Amino acid sequence: MVETPKVSVIICAYSMERFADVLEAIDSALTQTLSPHQVIVSIDHNRELMEKLKGQIPPSVLLVFNDGDRGTPETRNIGVRVATGDILAFMDDDAVAENDWLEKLVQPFETRAVAATGGKISPRWLDDSGRPAWFPEELDWIVGCTYPGLPQRGRQVRNVISCNMACRADTLKRVGLFLNPGGKVGKTGMREDTEICMRIKHQIPEALIIYEPRAIVHHKVTFQRTKFRYFLQRSYEEGCLKSAIKRLYSTSANKSLSAESSYLRYLLFTAIPQRLTRLYQGRSFLQLGTLFTCIAATGAGYLRGQMRWERTKLENSGEERRT
Repeated sequence: MVETPKVSVIICAYSMERFADVLEAIDSALTQTLSPHQVIVSIDHNRELMEKLKGQIPPSVLLVFNDGDRGTPETRNIGVRVATGDILAFMDDDAVAENDWLEKLVQPFETRAVAATGGKISPRWLDDSGRPAWFPEELDWIVGCTYPGLPQRGRQVRNVISCNMACRADTLKRVGLFLNPGGKVGKTGMREDTEICMRIKHQIPEALIIYEPRAIVHHKVTFQRTKFRYFLQRSYEEGCLKSAIKRLYSTSANKSLSAESSYLRYLLFTAIPQRLTRLYQGRSFLQLGTLFTCIAATGAGYLRGQMRWERTKLENSGEERRT
């Protein structure tokens, strides 16, 4: 008989504007088919939010406060440090979990080699018109959601997204906590969830990171994130991220961008051809243009990241020769 794991759910929050969202996220975490061992809400530099939450949430919910480095990585680490569960599950303050989310998310941990899991993140468009006509599902990663082209259930992935993620507590003790890409800890240029998954695989090669699409949370997408300017910015930044991944973790034995290569093949040989056969539909025509624009913007970000790295190497080698 498999022992039921103790799971600590950690939710990070920072804004009074999301007060109602935080309450909804907490409620969804508390009403799971697998009851959490703990629900921890970690507040990032907002005393007003913390005081208001105290009077609105059940006493079983643990509130902690981050007055150190600003940002989600350290706020999440504050929650990790007080968690007493064997498994730590993470979700965002603007996400709502389905009632069997936790049960499905932790099932893969029955295999000891599994170090982390991630579930499906479905967009909940807050604008009345829903998904923009030009925005294809294949690019839902831009708004922090999962997308077509990912592996099916139970398949290994390189990294998962912290909006719907779980990790063994002892794994984090072994490899260290989340890093702040722009903070004092280590300017990697990578998102903290991507970086920690890469670090787990780097330090524990036998560790498995599993995608479990039956574990579902719904992520709220604001109108601001449906603007084309935001889409371009995120595509470009993603290219810079890929450059950082290759720089930090690529070796002859570790093809760090294999996930990106597989995804690009999916776009070029599946997603784009499907829309080419439906060009008479205005929606398909718009989405085809968006896909090509994304590929171009991401490629530009990647090239810029590589050029910066090469320039830095030249500058460093020049300084070494002078000394």
